[in-house]
Amino acid sequence: MGASQPLIRHRKIKRVFDLFFSGLGLITLWPVGLVIGLLIKLTDGGPIFYRQTRIGQFGRPFRIWKFRSMIVHADRLGGPLTQAGDPRITRVGRWLRQSKLDELPQLWNVFLGEMSFVGPRPELEMYVKHYTPAQRELLQFKPGLTDLATLLFRNEAALLRGTEDVEAFYLRYCLPRKLALNLEYVRRANLLGDLWVMAQTLCPYWFGVLIIYVLALVGSFWLAYELRADFCLTRQEYAACRHYAPEIVLPQLLLLFWGGQLRGMISYFSLPDMWRTAGALGLAVGLQGGLSQLSRSGLAPAPSLLLTDALLSLCLLCGVRLACRRLREHSRPSPAAGSNRVRRVAIIGTGLQATNLAENFNSSPAASRRVVAFFDDNPRTWHRRPYNIPVMGLPECLLNAEWRANIDEVIVALPEAPPARLREIQILLQSFPAKVTFAAAWPLAESQET
Repeated sequence: MGASQPLIRHRKIKRVFDLFFSGLGLITLWPVGLVIGLLIKLTDGGPIFYRQTRIGQFGRPFRIWKFRSMIVHADRLGGPLTQAGDPRITRVGRWLRQSKLDELPQLWNVFLGEMSFVGPRPELEMYVKHYTPAQRELLQFKPGLTDLATLLFRNEAALLRGTEDVEAFYLRYCLPRKLALNLEYVRRANLLGDLWVMAQTLCPYWFGVLIIYVLALVGSFWLAYELRADFCLTRQEYAACRHYAPEIVLPQLLLLFWGGQLRGMISYFSLPDMWRTAGALGLAVGLQGGLSQLSRSGLAPAPSLLLTDALLSLCLLCGVRLACRRLREHSRPSPAAGSNRVRRVAIIGTGLQATNLAENFNSSPAASRRVVAFFDDNPRTWHRRPYNIPVMGLPECLLNAEWRANIDEVIVALPEAPPARLREIQILLQSFPAKVTFAAAWPLAESQET
């Protein structure tokens, strides 16, 4: 009885939270909904909303609301799952799906108590029938607008791209991983955890990276002023620092973005990244210094201050990224110790061994291999870009036609994986039309080939 009290209290707090914020959202966001409805109506003249029966709490069916993102009668032209480039998705619908605004009408489902803001996403009955008894534990909880699986499978259409039998692939590989993530959530659900999931839903990874870069660049510019004033800034100098900060930081951010420094995972850093960062900041100094020399009306600070700021920015940005890399490396167990054409390599794994291999191959201009993609069992790494190499999804995605035709070698770098999983991957790749290497240790020369 005592063990259930925290869960009961959590559900009551969630209901009050859901009722208040769904009502607030419906009141404040109706102009957005009106614009979306007009766009849908004006583009193809069909209905604005799409309703579909899903299975909710305790296995009760309910009708979920969405803005229509596919052509009328799309269900007659294909199954409920969509791949990237599905022709049934309208132009407006593609934008709605990418921004997740097609889910906005579900605030009404939340207000009615059929859904919550955070909880396992409701599935179709045809998929719920495949749940195991353990997985049916999820039906004891109210479905939600977002959850861990929604975050990590947010580009599910891309995962299914090139799959010949979309539904079979989804049932065999995607659905079990989604349900495992949802079970992980419900077994430790609390309000702070829900708020964290919502924050990640509203603020994607790149936004967090952008905030870190802005703080680093603003901090460097302020420190440059402090150093020039021997840490005794006058009120006038402080006002000048505030005045110039946006004009200095914004071009730096744009040039760093242009150099690809905001796309990758911040905890992956190498010497080429440092040179790209230095190049972007150096170009910013050149542009701002030229403006300072040409201007007589104080449109830019003195060149000496710009140079000091650039050096401090480089040191701080590189220091932050190196610190993140060290934290990532220390958070993982330590791994165990012919043709002129560059071979396109896919690596299964994103651990230290896998990323060391990728950095080694891609940092050498003379290397005979070029890593083009990672695949990993851990959904938390999906859609990230270690060393600017995309993590495309689970290893089973390699079975899709797109990858079978564009990969020359697969390297399995999972030193900590259980033998049963390694054997499963070995069987999975037996029919793969390319060389498959199991990297047993670093360096790759000690690897074992299938």
